[in-house]
Amino acid sequence: MKKINFLIAAALFAIAFTACKSAPTEAEQNAINFNNYVDSIEKLTPVYSTSNWKDLNDGYEMRVTKTETTMSTLSEAEKERIEASKTRYATLKTNYEIKIKEVEVPVKPSYRVALRNGLFGEGVVGDDMSFSFVTGANLLDTYRNFVNTVSENRDLYSREDWDEIKVLYEALDTRKNTVEKEAPRGDNSKIAGLKIKFASIKGTNRGGTKGEENREAKEKAVN
Repeated sequence: MKKINFLIAAALFAIAFTACKSAPTEAEQNAINFNNYVDSIEKLTPVYSTSNWKDLNDGYEMRVTKTETTMSTLSEAEKERIEASKTRYATLKTNYEIKIKEVEVPVKPSYRVALRNGLFGEGVVGDDMSFSFVTGANLLDTYRNFVNTVSENRDLYSREDWDEIKVLYEALDTRKNTVEKEAPRGDNSKIAGLKIKFASIKGTNRGGTKGEENREAKEKAVN
């Protein structure tokens, strides 16, 4: 009986000893939590927003602080794994920051694009200059907005601006030849009057010092 009790006690001691040996220390558990956290971020479907990244980074900072506080007792192999996780996280962080800027910071248009937007509307003039957005129904309104906008800003345009305006005007005239038969009766005579007004404005305004100064100021504002 004594022998059996001794064997049971020995077995229980062995189990307890094994359990103590297998349970990670605080430092080891912190390292495990840290490495697992970086692994989990890598596997996430990215959401590129400042608020989302702040939550992820706050979680990282909390875990890395705990890890660094207790890592002095870790083995060299465990320390190397932590450093590898930090390197992977740094790459993730860089990628997130780049993508967030692309998503949240709109690309400012060049001044030429801004000029076109002001004369015809946001983003309607394509690189092909086909002016497909102009129809018989909106032909008069398109000319009216173009000529009135040029008239209001005539003293602000540089020589380069006027060169661009001339190209845009010629492209509009080309489109007019295609759709003018679809325009409401009477629109063509009103368009003719707007063309005369534009010719007069263009003839007396070819840009100068004031236009150049305003262009430089606008380019600085855009950039």
